[in-house]
Amino acid sequence: MRKISVMLLLTALAGCGAPAGQFSGSGNSTIRVADAALASGSTTVALEVVDNILKSDPQNVEALVRQGRAHLMLGNGPAAEVSFRKILTIDPRHVEARTGLGKVQMKTNPTEAERLFTELLKADPKNAALLNNLGVVYDLQGRHADAQGVYNKALELNPSLASARQNLALSLAVSGRAQESVGMLHSMADAGQGGRQLRDNLALALTLAGNTDAAGQVLREGMSQADAARAIAGFRALQP
Repeated sequence: MRKISVMLLLTALAGCGAPAGQFSGSGNSTIRVADAALASGSTTVALEVVDNILKSDPQNVEALVRQGRAHLMLGNGPAAEVSFRKILTIDPRHVEARTGLGKVQMKTNPTEAERLFTELLKADPKNAALLNNLGVVYDLQGRHADAQGVYNKALELNPSLASARQNLALSLAVSGRAQESVGMLHSMADAGQGGRQLRDNLALALTLAGNTDAAGQVLREGMSQADAARAIAGFRALQP
């Protein structure tokens, strides 16, 4: 089967990181400032805060964790990898650093990402976010049936995990079940879930289902007609 586009699936990972409740600091007020900045999406502010901490304390794991999170949010995989690898030299079993490293490896080395997520799931088999990440890795390798299995397991554990539902819909779309994918994504849109990302995924599913007119209408809500046409041409390349 055709492998799903790397960037399509990696953009569908939005929301797969640590839930807002996990942005809890160690009691250090400066770390809490970084947490607040990350929670509000102010990644540049968060980086400035943790960089100041790391200048005087380069092995501060709490600061390195926030630095890695911020770089992931910015899409800067190489910088995030540096942060997470520094943590692992201090604490080789650090769960978030291993998870973050797996996310970085998704794009460049999905086999290694699979190994990292599989190891983490041995210790925490009911972690829906980790299952979702593993599903993305399977999809990136063209193993869509395996991916759909773990997405469904993640949703059994956490039915509100919207990123897993979108990833499942994408996986269905590129594996010959586009009409089913369209139904799922329409339901999510009707429920007010997602935003531009959900619309883009719906346009992909509509294109693969053969309804390019509807796909174009969806895309033109946020881009020009020429850009929408280019996007649809790219989506068609994923036709199974």
